[in-house]
Amino acid sequence: MRTIVIPTLNEGDNIRRLIESIFEVIDSDEVSIIVVDDDSTDGTQTIVTELRKRFPSVRLLVRKRIRGLGSAVRFGASQAEKGSVVVMDADLSHDPRHLPAFFEQLDRGFDVVVGSRYVPGGRTEGWPGKRIAVSKVATLVARLLFRLPVRDPMSGFVGCRSGRILAEGFRFADYKFLLEMMVTNRSLHVTEVPIVFRDRMRGKSKLKGRTMLLYLELVARLLYQGVRHRRNSP
Repeated sequence: MRTIVIPTLNEGDNIRRLIESIFEVIDSDEVSIIVVDDDSTDGTQTIVTELRKRFPSVRLLVRKRIRGLGSAVRFGASQAEKGSVVVMDADLSHDPRHLPAFFEQLDRGFDVVVGSRYVPGGRTEGWPGKRIAVSKVATLVARLLFRLPVRDPMSGFVGCRSGRILAEGFRFADYKFLLEMMVTNRSLHVTEVPIVFRDRMRGKSKLKGRTMLLYLELVARLLYQGVRHRRNSP
């Protein structure tokens, strides 16, 4: 069974459209959707519950006292059935029409499939030039510091051969979980597929100005972990 994990926090403006769009490109008998909701107060849970009447393969998991993208991804992946798992944002920035390409590559045997804005055919829409520049600089820094083999290690649109790879693949990241996965496990067989990333049109961003701070904290932690590992190596 294929699984799609969607973390949510007050995504009532988007979640119905997203789930319906997913089932327009993939048959509901071929995929299950796990919505991990961090106790939304805007009706997100009610909408998902209503959708379950039409799409029985949709599951809603509500976390009452825990919040955070990273932990939601791990929890959702841990609850997935055996088979491949894709994580995508609930704000419609990740287009469901790319999902067949993810599952095709996972079926070919890749451990991780990255939805990339920076390979031929990929791009970002709706961001101002300054924001695109900051993103590209942060991506370049990560690639150079950690010698990563992919062009978009900052992506949040990620597929894995199994839920275990996601559930156990990172410990600290609350935001750029793919970066930690790739830095801490160099044996992963990874490929990229092009995506068109679109800025959210409805609802509010949950990160805002914290994005860069979280990124820098993660980079510092990963660098420190690398130094410790080298010192402790025989």
